Amino acid sequence: MRYKKAKSLFFRAPVVALVIIIIEATNSGFSFAQSRTALVENTAVMADPRGAPELTVCSQNLENYGSYQDSLRRTPGLSQEAYDKKEQALVKRFASAKCDVVAVQELLGRSEADALLALKGLSERLRFHTGRVFEAVVGDSNDRFLRQGFLVSTDRAQVTNKVTFNKVLLPPLSERQRPRQFSRGPVELQISVKGRGGSANKNVNIINIHFKSKSQRGGSDPSQLEWETYRMEMAEALRRIVKERHAPSIQSGESILLIVGDRNSHFDSASARILEGVLTLTHFQGTSPCRLSKRGMPLCQANTQRSQLLFSVLTQNPYTQNLPGTIRYRGAYSWIDDIIMPQVDLPFAWKNYDSPGSYASGVIYSPEAASDHALIYTTLNW
Repeated sequence: MRYKKAKSLFFRAPVVALVIIIIEATNSGFSFAQSRTALVENTAVMADPRGAPELTVCSQNLENYGSYQDSLRRTPGLSQEAYDKKEQALVKRFASAKCDVVAVQELLGRSEADALLALKGLSERLRFHTGRVFEAVVGDSNDRFLRQGFLVSTDRAQVTNKVTFNKVLLPPLSERQRPRQFSRGPVELQISVKGRGGSANKNVNIINIHFKSKSQRGGSDPSQLEWETYRMEMAEALRRIVKERHAPSIQSGESILLIVGDRNSHFDSASARILEGVLTLTHFQGTSPCRLSKRGMPLCQANTQRSQLLFSVLTQNPYTQNLPGTIRYRGAYSWIDDIIMPQVDLPFAWKNYDSPGSYASGVIYSPEAASDHALIYTTLNW
């Protein structure tokens, strides 16, 4: 993608001045004029009774990043110079967003040990750039080459547990279909976060996802929907996992839950709606009231939707919802990277304690050498 430098416009808001992105039309589509949303030192934070924020959670698809040798196998002809430039660009994004936790996708490694070694190398570059120490964590995967992982700042949080769901059998869309597994497998990280300004420590659970891509690599989708039905099954399975494992916290908000990462489908797709809980897989089975459009959108009869379980702090944030998305695929931008949370936890992501629906979240598009995906983030405060 090609990016142009932005002009910054500032609006009066109850808490901070907001830097918005200007999108300039070009012959080839849209180009991003500025690489980030609001990342302004908040001089008004003292007016917020919550005090300084506790944690910034980021998510970044690394676009096939691993050791140089693994990256070279995945991208033949990759020079050492280009590899170093990519690492530097990733670190600049993480530092720009002031990430305390980074959930990463498309981490290369034929084994968990190989992927962990590569992620530790990236954490060392980040430490050199920021002076902060980040612990690297990697999950298991059904993919022979790609994994998910986390970088966790040791000055803000302590890792208490890790769970990988790659062995879970997915509910099949068709009764005659053999159950499948996640293409890679969500990885849940449980961390204890230090409170600030007298606030208590709090447990935060982050589920890192990377659903099946639209790519036809390894075979074509018999449904001719770019694997959307497969992603629908993944979304159904993950929502059930969330409801079963985190029911108490979803009700009480005692601990905070975030589902972050690469859904590989737009925010209005069937898989996105199933993951949010507005629809379920049963709505598309047999003579049920929903069917799929050619681009994987749900077409349902009136009064089909259910109460929503999970909410995006990006596509439902007035400061970011008008951005075109996190990636351009076949000439069109899509919101395939997202951060979603249960309703009870949304106030922790509010920009200010009295600003419901306005979230401390954003999107960073540059440096462009980092990845073909934007970095997304949200900041938590209690």
